[in-house]
Amino acid sequence: MYYVFNYGERLRQLRRERGFTQEEVALRADITTSYYGQLERGTANPSVVMLEKICAVMGISICDIFTEDNTNLLGIDPLSMQIIHQLNGKSDEEKELILSLIKTAFRLQNKKSENFTKNS
Repeated sequence: MYYVFNYGERLRQLRRERGFTQEEVALRADITTSYYGQLERGTANPSVVMLEKICAVMGISICDIFTEDNTNLLGIDPLSMQIIHQLNGKSDEEKELILSLIKTAFRLQNKKSENFTKNS
């Protein structure tokens, strides 16, 4: 029995987990959207250099493409992966600012819920 690995499906999965469209990946990797679509459908064979460019765009390693879904091993859901991806490459100062904004948003949400409960 043979196992055939579908790198195109894995590329699609990784792209979606990180919140990218095909167009965004293609533009950032300096390739056509048509070619990137072919890669995800498995109708084109990328070079190692091309895979490196795509991986750099998505903030992953080539190993991630050839490894089955590793997000479950980390216990991170796809939406959280998108948030993490958005922080990739940002400075510590920018990350601290985003964390502060998130904490403030949750505090405001909690206060709003408390006020709603009191007024009901």
